Amino acid sequence: MKFQLEFNQKTLSIPINKTDNLFCIGSCFAENIAKKLELFQFKITQNPNGIVFNPSSIFKQLNVIVSNNNLISNQLVENDGLWHSMNHHGSFSGSDKQQVLNEINKSTENAHQAILKTDYLLITLGSAWAYQYLNTNEIVANNHKLDGKLFNKILLDINLLNQEFESLYAILKNVNPKIKIIFSVSPVRYVRDGLHENNISKAVLHQLVFNILKKHKNDCFYFPAYEIVIDELRDYRFYKEDLVHPNQLAIDYVWQKFISNCFEKDSIIFISEFEKYLLLKNHKPLHTDSFSYKKYEEQLVNLQKDLKEKYPFLIL
Repeated sequence: MKFQLEFNQKTLSIPINKTDNLFCIGSCFAENIAKKLELFQFKITQNPNGIVFNPSSIFKQLNVIVSNNNLISNQLVENDGLWHSMNHHGSFSGSDKQQVLNEINKSTENAHQAILKTDYLLITLGSAWAYQYLNTNEIVANNHKLDGKLFNKILLDINLLNQEFESLYAILKNVNPKIKIIFSVSPVRYVRDGLHENNISKAVLHQLVFNILKKHKNDCFYFPAYEIVIDELRDYRFYKEDLVHPNQLAIDYVWQKFISNCFEKDSIIFISEFEKYLLLKNHKPLHTDSFSYKKYEEQLVNLQKDLKEKYPFLIL
């Protein structure tokens, strides 16, 4: 008897190495994986504009980053005494307009330098529902709690998304011919849109990825985070209290699938060895004057020494 749907997950033809440069952009689920990569000291740039959900905004942000285009003052919007960029997270907002511009353009410059060196671009698509800012008719990444009357909620058109990606792909390959792209669809269900509407949204995202992989099969790939959570982990015990966001157990499960399918053998060994060190390092002994604590300290020092000899790039 089987109690779980099994499906074949394709491994990357050229798997990720621990020395590769990674760039991660997209929904909050993308940040969960990025945090794991940071924990194991992979070279990664994540969401330079903040969390972003819809593919049109993701492609737009990447276009700006690749072209290194500075934001200008008339692109900022003032509300409640604060200046905002409609394509940046609220953490960039502030009362000093010039400071907001400086911080945004500094972030873009840093991201531009990173994308030029990136080996793998990880894109996690969250939702095909997006908001159109009526003052400019642009799709925006963040509405910053402005009056809802200033926006149109729309379902992004698949044909337009195809065109936006092709435009992005061309300039990406022009500045960084070696770059490869790994797509995933966030398993988070956006129930505020409605369950049926969420399913329609995810269908658009899957269609988009299907179209891209069909055309660019040599350097665009799909990691099935959505299927792993929705089909393999078909139980609400793998979700947080809101019943829509995967909990830590589910994130860890997806992470294990990610490294086994997307990383080369030596990097998997490195992650396993470094994880043992992190578990030991984060252990909190009750009695620091005991013989067992001295033994623990000695074990930790020896493990650090071994890791530094084997992986000189580690910061311990």
